[in-house]
Amino acid sequence: MSDYPDHARRWASLITSDTDAAVGLFADELVYDDRRDVDHVFDTATDKAQLRERIAPFANADAGNGLGLHRFEVLDAIDTVGVDGCRAAAILWQWTGEHLENFRGVPTGGQTLSARGQTWHQFDAAGKVNRESTYWNDVPVYQQLGLPVLTPAYWEADFDFSSLAPSS
Repeated sequence: MSDYPDHARRWASLITSDTDAAVGLFADELVYDDRRDVDHVFDTATDKAQLRERIAPFANADAGNGLGLHRFEVLDAIDTVGVDGCRAAAILWQWTGEHLENFRGVPTGGQTLSARGQTWHQFDAAGKVNRESTYWNDVPVYQQLGLPVLTPAYWEADFDFSSLAPSS
């Protein structure tokens, strides 16, 4: 029986409630990549202190400080294989943020926001996460905030690509 769904649920719970326990899921030597963050320098952590700094805001419990209250709902957890045949898991999740002052600098106006993403965990021989790669689909969040982000249905047979050209 696979323990990936249990791992996924434990990760989703701890990242939003107990930063120290969430960091404890990781090996001492790690690579953490969160493509949601500021840039490729900041969003890559290579030790537990850096990891703690990156994930601590998700466990915020003060609805009034502007950092928001966060939830991750696991939608699916898939067994997979990582580098050199290491055990790995892909976790599909839904994030919800409430009481956020802003989202990447864009004021939220008090809206509850949500987005989907996926996190890939590779495990070392001791069962600790030694590599995480996370990707967020931020487009729905920006659309929720009223930004004019286009999501053209280019896969539809009758899609008119000229509709993407700027109007003069």
